[in-house]
Amino acid sequence: MPYKIASLFSGCGGLDLGFTGGFDFYQHHFERLDTNIVFANDFDIDAQTCYNSNPLLVADGVPCLLQDIRTVDTNNIPDFDILLAGFPCQPFSNAGNRKGVNDDNGRGTLFEECERILKSKIDTGIPPMAFVFENVRGIMSSKMNSGISVPEEIRNRMQALGYSVSMQLVCASDYGVPQKRYRFLIIGTRNDLPQFDFETMNRIINEYNIPSERQGTSEKLLLGSIMQGLEGIENSEYWEYSKTTQEMVEHIGPCEHGNDILPLFAGDFHKEDLPPVAFEGRSWKNVPYELLTPRFRKIADDPQKYHAPKFFRRFAYGEINGTITASAQPENCGITHPVENRRYTVRESARIQSFPDNYSFSAIPLQSRYKVIGNAVPPILGWVIAKSLIETIQN
Repeated sequence: MPYKIASLFSGCGGLDLGFTGGFDFYQHHFERLDTNIVFANDFDIDAQTCYNSNPLLVADGVPCLLQDIRTVDTNNIPDFDILLAGFPCQPFSNAGNRKGVNDDNGRGTLFEECERILKSKIDTGIPPMAFVFENVRGIMSSKMNSGISVPEEIRNRMQALGYSVSMQLVCASDYGVPQKRYRFLIIGTRNDLPQFDFETMNRIINEYNIPSERQGTSEKLLLGSIMQGLEGIENSEYWEYSKTTQEMVEHIGPCEHGNDILPLFAGDFHKEDLPPVAFEGRSWKNVPYELLTPRFRKIADDPQKYHAPKFFRRFAYGEINGTITASAQPENCGITHPVENRRYTVRESARIQSFPDNYSFSAIPLQSRYKVIGNAVPPILGWVIAKSLIETIQN
């Protein structure tokens, strides 16, 4: 019998796709896993629409329900084996206001909905086997009103329900994703099952020959590598910058390596064979001082005070891209093409998040596509977690 998956805060389906498997990403096949999604939910209509427009997710499963999880009756959620929940990260994010559990919209305590749903299934005598919670690393320093950290509060509550809990900060580029994206994982298994060990994820990486920055096999994660073969693929349009932002991007200028270097990233290659210019990205610091706005001149005059931020980061073809965010704004997100003076296309952004090329975002407006991609859990990271968790349960 397949493992039954219930997914909360499903977004456009990145984590769910990882737990489903059966997709290809840049010449690598991620096998179909022995799972079946029995429930999916999100209250964002763009995310839900995108999720439901993808046969990779809903062909054999159920459509994503558009509803605030706080109003969902647990009796309407089928029994499940594994709970997935990437509860909203904005309350804990450095890019947001960091209100944490005191977020005005109540998003900071939405992990309590996960607790409510788990408890309801335990009370019926069918306790789920495991859960996976995912969030930004800002949650690690967020506090409950009692003073205890949010992760410790979650651990305590899950232990009280009968689960062993493992927690770790991970970087997606260590697990096959072409993006330096740090996320905090909280993974629990029922007390009668083995406790999850994050070392299992490293073993899966080696066993399935998945590129990994940590393992020193990151060539296929470099930006130049994943930019191969984009011609004629769906979602090649891009969201244009505002006039002021476009001027800033043009002042920064393209990476010096240009597009002529792109063929060097095709096929098998070694980083050692690339010219030094391939690793040289750019940022606002490359703008001549006289062309800076008053705000950036102030930062340039006292870089130590402002910790020398790398606003308007432009990654080179020889680098692994930084975090793609939901806002897709270049000031605090590496979203500008290395050579062309524009935002990444939708498909380029999706590749940086490790979505397969046949995953469609066309059912929603252009700006919303960037939002749902930036909010997603990278599918390949999801697949490695799923494969590791299933092996743990089976052991």
